[in-house]
Amino acid sequence: MMKPLGRYFFEPPDPRKLPAPEGEQFRRRRRVQSLLSQCQGLDRDRYTEVLQEILVHGVAALPDLRAATRASEGEAASMARAMVRLLVPDEVGAALAKGLARAEQAYPVELGASLLARLDDPDLDPDRSLGELDRLAAKAGRFISETLREPLTNAVLGTRTLDVLFRLGEFWKAEGFRGNMEEYYDPKNTWLQHVLERRVGLPITLSIVYLALCRRLGIKADGVGLPGHFVTRVEVCTPDAKGYLFIDPFHSARPLDVDDCRQLAESHGNRFEPEDHLRPVYARDILIRMCHNLLAIYDHLDKHAESERVATVLTYMNPADPMPRMIRAERRLRRGEHRKASEDLQQVLLLSPHGSMAQVAMKMLRQISYDHPF
Repeated sequence: MMKPLGRYFFEPPDPRKLPAPEGEQFRRRRRVQSLLSQCQGLDRDRYTEVLQEILVHGVAALPDLRAATRASEGEAASMARAMVRLLVPDEVGAALAKGLARAEQAYPVELGASLLARLDDPDLDPDRSLGELDRLAAKAGRFISETLREPLTNAVLGTRTLDVLFRLGEFWKAEGFRGNMEEYYDPKNTWLQHVLERRVGLPITLSIVYLALCRRLGIKADGVGLPGHFVTRVEVCTPDAKGYLFIDPFHSARPLDVDDCRQLAESHGNRFEPEDHLRPVYARDILIRMCHNLLAIYDHLDKHAESERVATVLTYMNPADPMPRMIRAERRLRRGEHRKASEDLQQVLLLSPHGSMAQVAMKMLRQISYDHPF
């Protein structure tokens, strides 16, 4: 039983005495806690009402929802887990958008990948994967130094780059990193924590691991998004000029030249455009490409709820693109979320008022209005 404090029945701090933002946050958290405490024994209609009211609070409700998954049992914990999965995409998308806005080209792509992995495990601590990369890079550094028989200094990196890359490739193979050709459509191939644990993955996620090692070792490297494949590009300096060597982490970190890259692009039915296909791509484009891979994988597996979560992240990272909202609207219609689907479709029309996508959006809006007029 809460004891009265003075003339008000509030535990400190009294929200009415706080500045508006803090007071509003306090009131929202108290309301979320109150609603979670009411979850036991609700009928379906009231359960849905409670769920919808908590979701209105958005990511601000996540701390209490996560606490409920640990401290509660039964329906309250079950509801909390379900709502965490619904709200985490907004949390992840906002965090990625904020980080990319601060440092567009300098943003560590492995940090973005570790945040994105919370779509798979909402309770995942991103520092876990980053710490594993730190340990792996330290191990790689020791391996390279021992095989080169000299410390891995900036001078060595500058004058013996090819030797360093050869040793790094040997380390990569010794650690067992390889492409998962047998189960290519397994979503675990995209999630960084699973790739680090199982040592198998897709070209783009394995490239992220390779780039993270290069970053920690002081090697200048970038991602390269070939059509249908993803590789890395490492800067190699010679006494006469600066050049690049391409590395394919999916195929045992094998070195590639421009002709090899051409063959990879053409093997997927694409015309090779060196100036476009061999340019470096940075964190935003890499993470967006990861999301599009996930959409393709989840569509292949008919996992529509997972597609919706990925599309939500894309709306934050690429807000000018109407396609993620169109995808999310279709997935929301499958779940009966007609109002939210309509909001997405209205945004599609704002972003792309003409063309085939606008026509599809208008048709879907008319159908929603006809089937659900109220």
